[in-house]
Amino acid sequence: MLFDILENLEWYVGLYPSLKRVIGIMDRSLPYQDEVGAHQVDGISYEVLCYPTGSDSTIRQSEQSQMHCILEGEELLSLEENESPSVVIMATEGRFVILREGESYKNSMQMANDGVVKKVIFYL
Repeated sequence: MLFDILENLEWYVGLYPSLKRVIGIMDRSLPYQDEVGAHQVDGISYEVLCYPTGSDSTIRQSEQSQMHCILEGEELLSLEENESPSVVIMATEGRFVILREGESYKNSMQMANDGVVKKVIFYL
């Protein structure tokens, strides 16, 4: 798992060359304007999601490398090992998380206050 701010996204292009196209998509603010659902732009597939925090915090496994970026709101996201959190982060606007293929994670965890999260998941 890699966690950083969007301003530093270019630093990771060497690890994930497709991030160059993700940066272009984000620079055009497309995920902010897109409806909820699946999209494909410049050969990059991504999904825009909107949900209340705490609505579905089940453990998932990334089937391919993916980048989660919070567009609105905030949520807790954890990297899971043996069905227990090994790293827990506060995912907020302007930050991103990259999960490698096969990593298990849990998101949509509720914090002190109820809220709604709008985020985009890019499939790298």
